[in-house]
Amino acid sequence: MESIEKTLRNKKTGHGHFQVTIEIKGQLFSTTTTNTMAIDAAFDDCYDDNDNNGRYYESREEAREDLINEIFRANNINI
Repeated sequence: MESIEKTLRNKKTGHGHFQVTIEIKGQLFSTTTTNTMAIDAAFDDCYDDNDNNGRYYESREEAREDLINEIFRANNINI
């Protein structure tokens, strides 16, 4: 999952809506999400520098995995 995690990208598409995309074997898969908590945590370079105990996402990795799983579900990908 780590190599897929490195390909995770986001693009704001509207108020509170983001397109999240990953690449698997040269093919792009994406979905639209409204999970702004995951977006904020996954793409904040300083997120892991803080004490995140008790927060919904305790690490960037956890937030990224949640977004990737959302893409998997939306595209019927089973890995």
